[in-house]
Order: sequence, then C-alpha cells, then structure tokens
Amino acid sequence: MTDPHRKSVDAAARVVVVCDVLAEFAEVGLEGFMADRRTQWAVEMGLIRIGEAVNRMPTEVREAYDDQPWRQIVAMRNFAAHQYDDLDPRRVWRTLTESVPEMRDYLVSVVIPGLSYPGGASAT
Repeated sequence: MTDPHRKSVDAAARVVVVCDVLAEFAEVGLEGFMADRRTQWAVEMGLIRIGEAVNRMPTEVREAYDDQPWRQIVAMRNFAAHQYDDLDPRRVWRTLTESVPEMRDYLVSVVIPGLSYPGGASAT
C-alpha cells in the first residue's frame, strides 16, 4: 500500500469514527440538541474534524468517489471553524442527522473497500 493510499484509508476511517461518535449526540433528539449548547458545540467540533480528514484525502481520491459533496463538507468545516457565531443549530442538526449518516454509509460501503484494492481508488 502506497503512503498516499494509506493516508486516504486512514482519513476515511477517521471520518467513520467521528460519524459514529456524532451519532450518539443525535440520540438526544432535536429538542435535546437545541436545549444543550455543549452538545451543539461538540457536534460542530465533530464536523470540523470530518472536514479536516476529508481535506487530507488526495484530490484524486475525492474525484474518483465523486458521489459525495466533498467540497461542501470542507466548506462546512470552514464555516464551523471560522463563522461559528453565524452557524444555525438547525442546520447543524440537519447535517448531523441526514448528511453525516449518509456519508458514513458511503465511506464504509464504497470508499474504504474501493481503497483496499492495489492501486487505490483507480481500481474501482
């Protein structure tokens, strides 16, 4: 496995771990989420972590698996990190309950298995 290939697999696996942690925060429901600023901030930090990991994936990997909105994922990271005062908790909730699980499933079922082949993403 080449170094960039290993980094891609590692980055995707890190995103899956963060998605799993974030799923626990979704268990409080919308009302619980809206009432707890610490939970909101923890989820925002998780989104930042996801965006960082995605940003570290080589461009050719993101291009090979273009079924995900990689650019928007990184943009959400930037927004959460730099414009957090303008971040709408309902938008964060939608991301947490809709986009994060979809991305996790895609990474587990498509990207990580595809990256496990010799040659990386180009083997799919």
